[in-house]
Amino acid sequence: MQDWALSIALDNPADARPVPLNPAPLVAGQVRLRIERFALTANNITYATFGHAMRYWDFFPGDDGRGRLPVWGIASVSESEHPDLTVGSRWYGYLPAASQWVMTPGDVSARGWTDVAEHRQPLPPVYNRYLPAEPQTLAAEQVRMVLQPLYITAFLLDQVVADPEQPWSGAQVLSTSASSKTAIAMAHCLAQREDVTHIGLTSARNVAFVEGLDLYDRVVAYDALTDLDARTPSVIVDFAGDSSLNRQLHSHLSGGLQANLRVGGAHWTASAPPRDLPPPKPTFFFAPDHVLRLNKAWGRETFEARYGAAWQAFATWAADAFAFEDQQGVDAVEATYKRLIKGDVSPHEAMTLVPTGE
Repeated sequence: MQDWALSIALDNPADARPVPLNPAPLVAGQVRLRIERFALTANNITYATFGHAMRYWDFFPGDDGRGRLPVWGIASVSESEHPDLTVGSRWYGYLPAASQWVMTPGDVSARGWTDVAEHRQPLPPVYNRYLPAEPQTLAAEQVRMVLQPLYITAFLLDQVVADPEQPWSGAQVLSTSASSKTAIAMAHCLAQREDVTHIGLTSARNVAFVEGLDLYDRVVAYDALTDLDARTPSVIVDFAGDSSLNRQLHSHLSGGLQANLRVGGAHWTASAPPRDLPPPKPTFFFAPDHVLRLNKAWGRETFEARYGAAWQAFATWAADAFAFEDQQGVDAVEATYKRLIKGDVSPHEAMTLVPTGE
């Protein structure tokens, strides 16, 4: 299959298959991006799970009535009808899991450009921006693709859960799916604070891995939730999105639970919100809203400086914390996606895929 895209049923993330792409001729102002490499993590399963609710399916519409999975990666311009973008230039950003895609660049400068295609204008601007991808080592590019997209969410969560102005100020933080990379990134942020107690909740098989990270104050297995002190004020940061787990936590912590911030859907098969859940009602954490809020509160330059420093510290730490793996070809992409869907991926693994090749 020369050119392809991963096609996913809009209401069933497990129904995924590669389909051929028939590249259309470019019109004035467009470029064709040849996708070089992208990451696949549980974060992408969250995109598929909440494709309708969070409009992730709207970024890269397919012609078969099915979704195109958003991923983060690097692409190069293979064909250009845009006067300011040259063939061979490389860009980092939000891409479909595919071998190529057509975009309409606008606001082009040395710092990057925005896809100004009409269908993307109502969507969050943070996802429409493409940044220069200067040549780096493969290892550095893998760290960027796998971890930087989710790190922004982790950085923002750190700002919110530790905010002294929030009603849960001083409460301990409980992270579900504590072995997930977004949870780990948030744990790295919170570990720099002395006034926040952070407890990681995970499956029994992942307890040793999570403890070995030395980022959480305590690690508790899902089958030992009753070990949590129900009277201690708590805020849940929910990366798992598991309805049964949420019911257990809300029931057990009913006396002290202050909030539940829903972030992800790592446990996507059980992600439907449970009925009659004891309060408080979970609220979605939508990162782009908080980017706008903090840019306004801090100023853009301060936001970028704080985020950049935090990201560099985490990237340095993470380079040795995960096993980065690179695979080639459409079959590898399909197989890796299905492993993620089944939950058959070690939290230690960090996977990048090259769309073309064997």
